[in-house]
Amino acid sequence: MDYEVKVIPEQKLAVINCKTPIDDLEIFLNILMEWIYTEEIETDGDPFIVYFSPRHEVNEGDVVYDVSIPLKKDVDETDRIRVVDMIENKVLACKHFGPNDTIMDTYAELVEIAQANHYDIIGSPKEVLIKGFHNCDNPEDYVTEIQLPIIEM
Repeated sequence: MDYEVKVIPEQKLAVINCKTPIDDLEIFLNILMEWIYTEEIETDGDPFIVYFSPRHEVNEGDVVYDVSIPLKKDVDETDRIRVVDMIENKVLACKHFGPNDTIMDTYAELVEIAQANHYDIIGSPKEVLIKGFHNCDNPEDYVTEIQLPIIEM
């Protein structure tokens, strides 16, 4: 598995906080992307999901997660979409190719890499949707970058 340690710079983000069944994820991503499109807001990267519920439990009832996208500049919030500043952070990252039904295997490999390299995972996992249901019709072509926030021990 190819992986890298990288620093994610400070970013301005548009965020929707969610506590819903994971099946609603697409609805909230569509709300965020429609807002970006109709307001002609310039983005600075791909949309992503941060899971605050354990990732391996996302198919069991309500999940706590954020749907976000980096912005090029500050914009006005709405009742549903907040605009926040994310501080710089270091992550261990790798790409998962294909549908999400096998993504936990990729997570397991990435956690093994973290342990072997003495990286301490210090926060919630982030999945950057490079190619996903929002911009790709075939799940076999999906590309998701998994990012685990770390410190080196």
